Amino acid sequence: MPKLALLSDIHANLPALKAVLRDVTKAKVGRIVVGGDTVGYGASSNACVERVRALGGESVMGNHDFYTNHLRRDPAALPANRDWRKNPVWAGVEEAARSLSEENAAWLRDLPRLLEIPGGLLAHAALHRPEEWPYMRSLREAVPTLDILRSSGHGIGFFGHTHRQEVFFDPAEPVTPERISPTRIHLPEGVVCAVMLGSVGQPRDGDLRAGWALWDSDTRVLEFRRTAYPALEAAREIIAADLPVESALRLLDEAAARQFRQMLGV
Repeated sequence: MPKLALLSDIHANLPALKAVLRDVTKAKVGRIVVGGDTVGYGASSNACVERVRALGGESVMGNHDFYTNHLRRDPAALPANRDWRKNPVWAGVEEAARSLSEENAAWLRDLPRLLEIPGGLLAHAALHRPEEWPYMRSLREAVPTLDILRSSGHGIGFFGHTHRQEVFFDPAEPVTPERISPTRIHLPEGVVCAVMLGSVGQPRDGDLRAGWALWDSDTRVLEFRRTAYPALEAAREIIAADLPVESALRLLDEAAARQFRQMLGV
């Protein structure tokens, strides 16, 4: 079975997506699967959806995808006051709802919540209380989903949503992940764990490079990858699209953010 590239939380960041896809090509994977939230925050929702569809369109639905679908159905769902334009979530969702073509919007609307992939299950957020899009930022928060993975027989769950790269598991289990190197982890048969894939478009784990993962279900080796990309280009696109400054600053390190603020006069 060929290796899979697992991308999640692209968040309309086209420069990051282009850079990651160049690295994916070099990795010679057989399949690319997306963990949701292709849209939101960034300035290129339609272009990013177009790219993902061109890759085969295998994706689950993320919460920003869901909010965009809701807003397209009901434009009045936006807050009544104009403060929503300063809110990174609402502003990004509105950009996506407004800019998506009919074909891309239909694709986003029909995405499944769950997808079986070789060796495991892919979802955007935690499996427990799925209607609430729960986060798994600690083992304690992951335990209910680990229980579901164990009882369902899937064992391994791959998730986005937190924008971090990490693996949650119960160390008391008889089978646990085995770290091969800082970025490579062996997930043996019988293991129960939640793999957090990180974010292509808005990493939040201290490394601002685009985050994604490779999964080889034959060797059962997971590899976390990082890809450098022109973050300043993505930040400028966000400002040009009249999206919140906060969404741009999240992409930049402290020095670049300071220069960017000076350039904007904020």
